[in-house]
Parts: sequence; C-alpha cells; structure tokens
Amino acid sequence: MKLYGYLLKQEIFQIIYVQDVFSQYEDFLAAVTKAFDPKVLFLTVIPVVAGLSTKLYSKLLLSVLLTEYANTIVKWILAEDRPFWWINETKEFSSLNRPKIYQNELTCEPSPGNPSGHLMTSTTYLFVIFSVLEEYLATYGRTARVSLRIVYYSTLFFISISRMYFGCHFLHQCIFGILLGIVMSKVCLSHRLEKYIAKQSGKRRVGFVVFICLVMLALYWIQKLLGIDPQWAVKMAFKWCEDPFYLKPTTTLVFSAIRLTGSLLALAVVGPIQRAKPLNVKLSIPMVMAMMAFEWIALDFTPRNYGVVVYFLSSFLLYFLFTYAYLRWVPALAGLDNRLSRSDRTSKSKSN
Repeated sequence: MKLYGYLLKQEIFQIIYVQDVFSQYEDFLAAVTKAFDPKVLFLTVIPVVAGLSTKLYSKLLLSVLLTEYANTIVKWILAEDRPFWWINETKEFSSLNRPKIYQNELTCEPSPGNPSGHLMTSTTYLFVIFSVLEEYLATYGRTARVSLRIVYYSTLFFISISRMYFGCHFLHQCIFGILLGIVMSKVCLSHRLEKYIAKQSGKRRVGFVVFICLVMLALYWIQKLLGIDPQWAVKMAFKWCEDPFYLKPTTTLVFSAIRLTGSLLALAVVGPIQRAKPLNVKLSIPMVMAMMAFEWIALDFTPRNYGVVVYFLSSFLLYFLFTYAYLRWVPALAGLDNRLSRSDRTSKSKSN
C-alpha cells in the first residue's frame, strides 16, 4: 500500500504539471472532455449513425453498451479514488505540504475513478468507426490507414490530457481505460460474438440482460454485506467538490446501470442487425435529428420530484423506447425498399 500511495503521489504531480502546461488550452480541453462524455456520445453522435446505417448502428451500439457495462462493473470492483478527493484524504501529504489541484464543474464526477469511462468508451467507439473508415479507404493504400491511426491515437491522447487536466483521473486510470477499451473492441467486433447473439432467441437475449442486471445487483449487495457503502464515491464527491451544484446524478454508477440496461434490453428485443436495407438519408437523417431532440427534451423533463424509483424507471423506459426506435422505426420508415420514387409510381400506374 505504501508503494501504491507513493505512485499516486507522483501522479498528482503529473496532474499539476499538466494543469500548468495546458492552462491556456482549457477551453479546448473542456470541449474535448464534453464531446467524449459517454452520455453525450450515446445521445448525439451514436444516434446519427442510426440515420446513416442501421447495421453499423447495431454494431456500434452492441460494442459501446458492453464496454460501458464492463466499465461500470470494473469501477465497482476496483473502487479507486479520483484525484480531486484522494489528494485531500491521503496521508501522503501533510497539512503543510498538501498541494491544491484545479477543479471546475467538469471535475466533480461521483463515481470511482478506475478505469476512465471517457477513455474506455471512446476507445471502443472510435475503434469501430475507424475500422469502418479504414475498410472504406483501403483503396487509398497505407497512407490512409496510417493517417487514420494517427488521428485515432491523437484523439485518445487529448482525451487523456483533458481528464488529467480537470483532476478527474490519474494517468494510470486513463491508460487502463484505453487498454480495456481496446480489449472490449476486439471482443465486441468479433463476428462470432455478433452471430452468436443474433442466432439466439429473443427470450435468451433478454435472459442475458437479466443476468447482467443480477451481476450488478450482486456487486451492490456484496459490498453492503462487507460493510462497504456502494455510494461511497458519491459521498467523497460531495465532500470535496468545491460546488455541490457541479454534481450530476446522471454520472453515478447506479444511473449508468439504469441507462445501459434500458438500451441493452431494446437491443436484446430486436437483436443485432447483421443485414439491413440501405436508408434514404434525406429522410432518415432529419428523422433521427428530430428523435434526438425529442429524447433530450424528454430526459430533461424526467420527473425528479416523485422519488428515486420513479426517476430511474422513467429514465429506463426512455432509453429503451428511443433505442428501440433507432433500431426498428428508422429502417422501417426510411428504408429505401419501402419508398418508391414518384417516377417509379408513375411508371407502374401507366403500365397497369
């Protein structure tokens, strides 16, 4: 434990160094950490893919959901501190030499720190997208492939810097998030896994979701039985966050589990889509944009004054309904096979 404390102490100095060097780029780093927030990715960028390709959206959704579930489970098991509260709780520093790290509204996340959810989810998300782009640009040779990989790793670098700059994560938590994200990407993009899940009946897929929920509940109650408060990270965040209004319930592990379960259940009901008709993007993109806007509004007006159960249940239903809509309604209403052009209709009517 002494070695572990010493290493975290050195990583605090790394954070202070990053905050000093990159202070003039704070707006850029804030934009990076906001853009690659798992919730923002899930509510904006990923649905846009549903308007371009149902098959790609299904693949991306499966990868991101399983990765976020893995992140939530590992966070609960490792139960590591975040820098902005560890520095105030540790005995590695005395009251005379305890440094102060910069924090703002992006710092105060009420969940354990390891592995970084931003890095783990973004690694998987970008891996899927860049794999598709790499395959699409294969005709351009090695230059295109190398360029894509440079952009990929550069993006992960800047996300890591942003998370350290705001005191959200230690360096090792960022690295571990990237490594786990790469592993999950390889697993989730395996054709065998996708085909296996697709071949299962709807009941079996729903049973798999129930099993994951039981694992989460078991982790929650095992901690309680061991005398560990499962919400300890929330209390630490409230204790050491400079402004409690910075804290958001949507960043807690419990809410993450609710959000993920709702979306994963919708995917289980529909099943991974391995073959999908092309979309009429002139129709599908506006449709998806309208659905995204409605989803944001619906989530903002989720009832918060009727207890935690009502709030969580409402959120669960919203994530289920909108994920189901992206998977089912978009291809059903905007699929090219279901839409005949005016000329086709005219020619058919004349021939009749």
